[in-house]
Amino acid sequence: MFVAELDRPWLESPFLMQGFLIEDEPTLAQVKALCRFVYVDWQRSTGEFYRAPTREEIASTVGDSLAGSVRVIHRTTPPPSRDFVDVMRWLRTGGAVPAARASHASEAPAFYAPAEPAAADTPAVPDDGADTVETHGGLRGLFGRLFGVRGEAEAPRAPGRTVPLADEAVDARPAAGDGPSTVWVESLAVEDELVNAAPTYAVAQATVEQLIEDVQNNLHPDMERVRSGVEDMMHSVVRNPDALLWLARLKRTDQYAYDHALDVSVLLMVFAQAMGMEAGEMTLLGVAGLIQDVGKLKLPPRLLKKSGRITPLERQIFCAHVDYSLALLKESPEYDPELLSVISRHHERYDGSGYPDGLKGDEIGLYGQMAGVVDTYCAMTRERPWGEALSPQEALEEVNKLRSTWFSESVIDAFVQCVGLYPVGTLVELNSGEVGVVIGQNRVRRLKPRVLVLLAPDKSPNAHPAALDLLYEPASPDGSPYAIKRALPPGAHGIDPQEFYLV
Repeated sequence: MFVAELDRPWLESPFLMQGFLIEDEPTLAQVKALCRFVYVDWQRSTGEFYRAPTREEIASTVGDSLAGSVRVIHRTTPPPSRDFVDVMRWLRTGGAVPAARASHASEAPAFYAPAEPAAADTPAVPDDGADTVETHGGLRGLFGRLFGVRGEAEAPRAPGRTVPLADEAVDARPAAGDGPSTVWVESLAVEDELVNAAPTYAVAQATVEQLIEDVQNNLHPDMERVRSGVEDMMHSVVRNPDALLWLARLKRTDQYAYDHALDVSVLLMVFAQAMGMEAGEMTLLGVAGLIQDVGKLKLPPRLLKKSGRITPLERQIFCAHVDYSLALLKESPEYDPELLSVISRHHERYDGSGYPDGLKGDEIGLYGQMAGVVDTYCAMTRERPWGEALSPQEALEEVNKLRSTWFSESVIDAFVQCVGLYPVGTLVELNSGEVGVVIGQNRVRRLKPRVLVLLAPDKSPNAHPAALDLLYEPASPDGSPYAIKRALPPGAHGIDPQEFYLV
């Protein structure tokens, strides 16, 4: 069962983040020893404890969403109607969109079908006895602290009024004592959303190309076109955030500026969604991510391509790109002070070591810190003239080291929670010896993602790769449930991410 609230502040517990699954007796015993009662969210519980809302319940609660504090709850993502490999082949060949499978409705997990809801906040009765929390170093230790004892949590929720999009499904339920927030419901599986997201991402790529060309030709950037493209991507993120993250990995070019802008824009919107922000906030941050480094186009090309250590004078010149970005955007007819505020602060640092104004702490604001941490992470995961690309796990380790210096602890914790231990596109080795790639996250059990099995135990390519959803504990060849043994570095066993199109 999913514990949504405790009878005490979270920081007085070993669980730290808000929400976790109770999956075994030791965890249950520890909760009972710590709390007199807890609140259980049946809609995010699993197995026999899961209860889905009825359509009538959704309709009656969404109507109250503008009146006060509303908490929107995730439901299980619908099963895919298309085969992932077929969609990958379609992306590569550009042929006809793969048809939906007629039988997909029967493939839904038994607990996905709507059922009569149980009471939303049922208190659990405590017993005596306690267990200690065991943590480990590295990312597993970090995730142990974030997710509690074998539990996994939702990201901190940021203030924001719940404003559901007309074409998005939401579940809503008041949460006493919480600020209003939005947690968007994933309405499509990643396979199906990829079909929608591919043309949207192509338009965004063309928009970035035109943006760069306009700036190089001393023309005002077309901000209306930028905002329109970002809004389309925002809708895709709401339906399923993994689709655009996939496309950002697969459709890389050899132009760092193009790719980095799209990386930051997409991940900032995914981060905002995980933080419980509304549609307008997601779009604002998406636009900021796309254009925040446009001022670099005014810097000397040799400086951007320099591989060695830069001099103090070169650093001063490099830091001026923020001022160039702001100057370009202030001349735009679509001048937006809030957008400029985000862009002006994405290189400010929590300890005051950033630029251009040396802001520190809460002076930077949540948006500025979010833009900064995403920009830093995305830069680490791309190959640059001065360094090789890090794996998502390595980059997350480096970002985590920046807590309380470059970024606040709460923002770092929320970002790590958003990205997860196995981000989309991560190569993993399974306990069977097979090698796969993560194709979709599980928003409750983040250590059990969906995996496409690319290589057999002997590391030979699979002619027909199978997609495994580790949430449902499918059986491996020896009968034990499939599980991830370890993450692999990019390029392991000669696998090129862009060659996923070939499977």
